[in-house]
Amino acid sequence: TCRARLQSPWNEIVFHHIMACKGVEAVDFVSAYGDQNMAVTIFLREFPNMTNWPLEILYILNADLGRLAVQADKQLERRGEKPSKLEDCARVINKAFSICITDRAPLHISRKWGTYNVIGILFRTYFKLKSHNLCKNILRAVKAADLPELEQFPMAHQVTIRYYTGVLSFFNDDFKKAETDLQFAFDHIPPKFHHNRRLVLHYLIPTRLLHGSLPSPRLLEEFPELSVLYRPLALAIKSGNVQLFDEALSIGGSRLIGLGTYLTVERSRGVAVRVLFKKVFTLMDKANKLNIDLFQKALAFVGVNVDDEEVECMLANMIYKGYIRGYLSHEKKVLVLSQKDPFPSLESLQ
Repeated sequence: TCRARLQSPWNEIVFHHIMACKGVEAVDFVSAYGDQNMAVTIFLREFPNMTNWPLEILYILNADLGRLAVQADKQLERRGEKPSKLEDCARVINKAFSICITDRAPLHISRKWGTYNVIGILFRTYFKLKSHNLCKNILRAVKAADLPELEQFPMAHQVTIRYYTGVLSFFNDDFKKAETDLQFAFDHIPPKFHHNRRLVLHYLIPTRLLHGSLPSPRLLEEFPELSVLYRPLALAIKSGNVQLFDEALSIGGSRLIGLGTYLTVERSRGVAVRVLFKKVFTLMDKANKLNIDLFQKALAFVGVNVDDEEVECMLANMIYKGYIRGYLSHEKKVLVLSQKDPFPSLESLQ
């Protein structure tokens, strides 16, 4: 047997990994997780005494543990038992993170080179647990550690961490950083990894919509499942058709809520309104004083009926956000626009 042929601790690690494989074959994911957990635990017991040569083994052990934890929890739920394996998995992988990041060996043999791979698996686990706040503790530890620059790590590690930091920035309404990180991740994922590219776009497209940057027809053709969601929204924003935007948002609402992107996409309604209001400005020969009722009529034309007070509120909100440069004369019911660039580029406002 492997226990007799291999030296310690590899005999026990391989034995429990084989037992985990047998558990998967028997569709007993709870048992399989237990054995895989034992394999990882034994490995981590010895790992601090090693250099970085077994990092690839660590990556495989951790990734398998994470996948089995998900399946084990589903199996426990079907049995009516409390799902607990994913939380346990997070604790185990956190130990691997600590062993990597605290290594003091010379850099060329350091376990620190495994830090970002482990973080990727750990963040995936935290996301599945909906414990995004725990990611902050990890990022603080990374910031305080003496690590090589991220650019020195393998591109796959860079892409993974930039994806997760991008999503975290998205959830924290830091859309500028979110777009930077998500765009990097998308640009560096090979086209053959269609699923991963789509995951990035779930957050990148809403981020870019906020400054009026619409997904190209070519991109939507490549991702038809996203086209269903975003083609109608993009057309509505481009044309300033606010009612069409509201209808598209209503149709895709449940899907966007499931992704956690609904509120951000909803915020891009302001971009559609701005496009409509800019059309009013253009049709009126770019006059710098415009009666508020003109905007009210424009909204009514696209099927959005609001009173003059709500139109004033919409204009005031546009001015506050920087979408429009000017001020409102409440008494005269007039919007007074800046002589210079009254509708600045939305990208300049980021």
